[in-house]
Amino acid sequence: MKRIAAALALALCLTVLCGCAGRGTPETTGEPVSSAAPEAEYEMTHIVRYWPEDADYDSCDYACIAEIPMFSKAFTAGYAMNEAVDAYYEALCGRIESEYMPASIARPPYTEIACEVEKTGDITNVIFTEKHCYEAQPQTRKHVLMLDGRGNAINLCDVFLNYRAERMTAAAIAEEISGDPRYYQLDTDGILAFLDINHGAKATDTGCTVFIPEGKLAPYEEGVLEFDFTFDDIAPDFVGENGAMTIEEYRDLTEFLGFVGDGVVVRGDFIENGTLTEYAASSFMGELAQTLGIKPEAGRINVPEEEFLSLYRECFGAEFPGIDVDAHDIRREDGFFKVRYVRKPYRYNVDMLEAFREGGTLRIDGSLYFGDFGYASTEFSCSVSITLERNSASPYGFTLKEFVIH
Repeated sequence: MKRIAAALALALCLTVLCGCAGRGTPETTGEPVSSAAPEAEYEMTHIVRYWPEDADYDSCDYACIAEIPMFSKAFTAGYAMNEAVDAYYEALCGRIESEYMPASIARPPYTEIACEVEKTGDITNVIFTEKHCYEAQPQTRKHVLMLDGRGNAINLCDVFLNYRAERMTAAAIAEEISGDPRYYQLDTDGILAFLDINHGAKATDTGCTVFIPEGKLAPYEEGVLEFDFTFDDIAPDFVGENGAMTIEEYRDLTEFLGFVGDGVVVRGDFIENGTLTEYAASSFMGELAQTLGIKPEAGRINVPEEEFLSLYRECFGAEFPGIDVDAHDIRREDGFFKVRYVRKPYRYNVDMLEAFREGGTLRIDGSLYFGDFGYASTEFSCSVSITLERNSASPYGFTLKEFVIH
């Protein structure tokens, strides 16, 4: 993607003061901003593009002025984040050429993009505010890239750790607007048509903010609508203060049971009395080690033997059965378990459908699915019954006793 140097971009932006027919000239986009998000350094650049390429603002058929972040390659996920941003810009230009230019009646027609970068936890939100002026009615829309700590795109379902989060969010919006004369009265299915879980929401410290485009749930003059939902809002019925588990426990168990599922499903292993096969145990510890915050050395995470064995013991109430390198590349030497730092090419998660608490015992019935929560081709694998016991010494707050596949 072509990026224009800041000084040149500013000079061009000052000349490209765009407006719709019959409207005043809007303000310039201003000085390019250089700033840094916590743990994710970036700088803003400006790109000015005309159609056709050899035109200037006075002679062009269309103009696009875009504020784009460039992430530092020194940041672990910087390369992947830049790829995601570049893909967005190329898709934007494709929309301009295929949709906006053919429909253009404004003189001169233009698209202007402003950008904000926000970080919450391990998630970076790259929020583009698009202003399109090519028809009689100018349009504003939000387009969000939610990127995880490795720069991979995630969506609303991934944030809420729930395969049904899209429908639950639509139902929550329908309930919130019900009876309010400011909004069009649509049901859950009607709202689903305007809900973009991939690019129409941003992660927050407490959940997600969902953006609904202009004119879909309210008149255009209301602008882009925003709805804020917490993790508690979009969670199964058994999660909450009076439920079988808290939201924090639900989030911890989602990771725990997902790691377990990754290990047992390959060979159809059962877990009874906390006993795992070497394959399932090695798979689990290979993934757990990568969450410990230990900096890799030469591509390996060096976990002290006692810490490694203690973590396993608290998770399953049994001794580590031994290493199976077919499950994960782990070496035991020099007083360490040396775990290869690499993510599995596949991922399974437990979709918790019911949960019951009996004293210190938690029982869960659910389904094991292939693919992350926002994965495009998620597939049902099998049903599971799970039994856990509370254990404050466990990194997940529970010791797993049974994981039975049906």
